[in-house]
Amino acid sequence: MLIDKALDEMTKKNKVVIGFDLGNDYSQISYCRQNQSMPDTASLVMGEEQYNIPTLLCRRAEMEENAAWLMGKEALRSAREGEGTLVEDIVLLAKNNVSIKVGGDELSAEYLLEIFVKKAIAVLAAYIKTEDIIAVAFTMRDMNPNLMEMLKRITGHIGNRKMEAYFLSREDCFFQYMIHQPEEMWIHDVLLYDYRSDGIKSHILSMNRKTNPVACFIETADYPQMKIPDLSDKSETAKGAFYKQLDTALLEIVRKNCEQRNVTSVFLLGDSFSKEWCKESLKYMCRGRRVFQGNNLFSKGACYGARERVYPSTLSASYVYLSEDKLRANIGMTCDKGQTEIYYPILDAGTNWYEAEHAFDVMLMKNNSITLNIAPVDGSRTRVARISLEGLKVRGNKTNRIGLRFYMEDSNAVQIEITDKGFGEFYPSSGQVWKECLPLGEI
Repeated sequence: MLIDKALDEMTKKNKVVIGFDLGNDYSQISYCRQNQSMPDTASLVMGEEQYNIPTLLCRRAEMEENAAWLMGKEALRSAREGEGTLVEDIVLLAKNNVSIKVGGDELSAEYLLEIFVKKAIAVLAAYIKTEDIIAVAFTMRDMNPNLMEMLKRITGHIGNRKMEAYFLSREDCFFQYMIHQPEEMWIHDVLLYDYRSDGIKSHILSMNRKTNPVACFIETADYPQMKIPDLSDKSETAKGAFYKQLDTALLEIVRKNCEQRNVTSVFLLGDSFSKEWCKESLKYMCRGRRVFQGNNLFSKGACYGARERVYPSTLSASYVYLSEDKLRANIGMTCDKGQTEIYYPILDAGTNWYEAEHAFDVMLMKNNSITLNIAPVDGSRTRVARISLEGLKVRGNKTNRIGLRFYMEDSNAVQIEITDKGFGEFYPSSGQVWKECLPLGEI
């Protein structure tokens, strides 16, 4: 028994989860094992920090199918040398479920996305065994239903075993990354500035430590005025003047974000941030705060998120991130188990609405109603919702079996589907189905 347990623990330690930051311009992949303190990010060049994988494919002409496709920088180089057809906007095509012609063939968006995802994950072969991957968490700029459904199907085709697929927003990745850092970095609010091609997006993480679990919130804002235009035809003097104005604009944004807040840390993501131009802004940020710069926080955060799903830690129970996409209450029911009553959790607060689903069966004992306990995590009182199953006769002899399915179609309400399942040949199902909607606004 002890040997079996030891082998099981060794096997778990070797399993890998990955965080896949999937962008239309470029992507990144981080990975970690169960007891690894910090995820690693796959680099295109061993020993260097080249984390950005251009989200591109190139179909080379007159090649065998398995060798016909190149990815990333190799795809771009091959296309520039006239060796094949470049495929861009792979994520955008998948969101809109659009097929395109490549080399005379009509190819679906899902087919192209699958090629890219598989080739990107294959980059990890230099660091880990693909068969050790047990879960992947994708993060994207926006959580598009078409894209998520495609990725669920695609992950089922990778490797020789089932790979679980999860989805985290960029804000969720930020939250996951921070709570896995030393607590002195997030004892108060945390600022993150993500520099993109269309400007800066800010994220401010704050926590209500009076609730249990601690409720965490992220405010976001867009600053399109920070977009950097093409300056290649400008003189050095003109470039210097532009960046000086940009520094002034950034300083104004940072000051506004820090006013009436106690900010512990600031994170700067993106290659556009440079000590050469944002001098005054950096001086202000560094006053009593820790400042970090990089570009792989989201993929690492997704990796932490995947690991929490597979191997939940005490952090999962202690902190919950609440956004507009999250369920803000714990939903459960009290059930009889023998001579005692137990609480049965159904949907947990902090679950993304697009992942919130739970199905199970219960036996009705006394009456034809279901009672739900709704406990908001903002500290307000627990509420009760009763659902009456009109037309169902309860026999009182443990022969009324019903199936319950809880799911969400958007972030505004929980859908509840209840089915009379009967009790074998003695009491066939009546075929009755009841549907209820539990608006979250009332919670």
